[in-house]
Amino acid sequence: MSALGVADARTRLDADLAASVRRTSLVRQVFYVVVLLVALTGQVWGAHEALALPLLFAIPAVAALELGGIVVLSNADTRRRLGERAVVSRALSAAIAVGAVSFNWLAHDDKLLAGFFAGMSALGYLVWLMHTENQRRDRLRAIGALPPTTPAYELAGHWLRHPLLTLRAKSLAKISPELGLYGSLDAARAQQRQEQRTKAIAKVLHRKIRAAVDPTTADIATATYDLDAIADRLAAQPDYDGLTDLIARDLHPARLLHTDEDLVGQLEAAQATAAAAVADAKAATARADDGAAQLREEQDRRTQVEAELQAVMERAEAEALRRADAADRAETLATLMQQQHEARDAAEAETARLSELVEQLQSDLTAAQACYATAETAVAVAEAKTAVTKPAGKRQPSAAERIAKAVARSPKATDATIAARLDLSEATVKRHRRRQAVDSVSTPDGQQATGSVPLLHAA
Repeated sequence: MSALGVADARTRLDADLAASVRRTSLVRQVFYVVVLLVALTGQVWGAHEALALPLLFAIPAVAALELGGIVVLSNADTRRRLGERAVVSRALSAAIAVGAVSFNWLAHDDKLLAGFFAGMSALGYLVWLMHTENQRRDRLRAIGALPPTTPAYELAGHWLRHPLLTLRAKSLAKISPELGLYGSLDAARAQQRQEQRTKAIAKVLHRKIRAAVDPTTADIATATYDLDAIADRLAAQPDYDGLTDLIARDLHPARLLHTDEDLVGQLEAAQATAAAAVADAKAATARADDGAAQLREEQDRRTQVEAELQAVMERAEAEALRRADAADRAETLATLMQQQHEARDAAEAETARLSELVEQLQSDLTAAQACYATAETAVAVAEAKTAVTKPAGKRQPSAAERIAKAVARSPKATDATIAARLDLSEATVKRHRRRQAVDSVSTPDGQQATGSVPLLHAA
């Protein structure tokens, strides 16, 4: 059948399945209505007879009981769609359903009729439960949380004859549903052959590598190499002609027609050849052992050389680090020396500037002292004129005169002592003493500081 025919057949099957699902849904709804009416009839009948309830009250009451299990189960199904387990809702739904079934069974005296109504209640609940579980499995299968359905394998032809192969095919069909029945079986056989081939290649590779080196290296190589790639390369370059010639030589008619004597001679020749081959093999083994010993010695020598080279490289790295550190320190010292020279130059410049400033301040001080002396002279002259113009009388001495007299009496007295003695402030005493000192410096004969006193006495 062509691919187009298979696609058309699958399309028709999908259409038939969709129509069947719609018919089943319609039949199920009708079934639910019928079962609900029958169970509700039994509930109302039992409530009216056993509990003596009015029909107008019994119908909604038992309807709530009958539908309670379905409603709670629907709520549990909704919560399970959201990923929850909804254990309490499912348990409550089952308890309500059991209560409805028990009420139908206990409310009727006729047990046959009671069993019929109770069975209808249980049947409706169980069918609804199966329907919700089927929908849940379909949703899980659609989102990949549940494995797809597997092909129907034959009991005798598959499960009984090849149980392991069939189980492997079923697992592959779950992973790849598009394989189908026979495709999954073929894939299982191919996987089984590949495992056998990989196992054989790993065994041969391990033996070859172990003969050259040590078993641990052989284990590492076997676990590291891609055995599937090796198998693919072996399959890509087979020598079928050589294998055919090898089998054909054994099946040649001339070889089959030899007599016993010929066979004995051939056997002896074969034995001699085998003995020579064994000797050659022993010699080759000895040479291989020598080569392996030399190889191990070479490996040891290389290991030693690599260790020495590593030590030399480490020393070179340490020397390079030391030189780099020394260069950094030298650069740091050069920077510090340059900064020191710059600081010394700046200090010399600042010293020169301060010297100039001191000289300027000294000149300013000299000028100020001269101005102060001139002002004192003017004040003294003004006081003398005032004293001449005033009428004669007894004049009170000024603070400067009192301080000058006190200093003359006690040259070593402190400012505080003179201030306490003259009832003046210490600041006033300091100011007049400093002025007198300036006058004594500016006037060599010392007459300017106390010039006012002789003038007053003369007046």
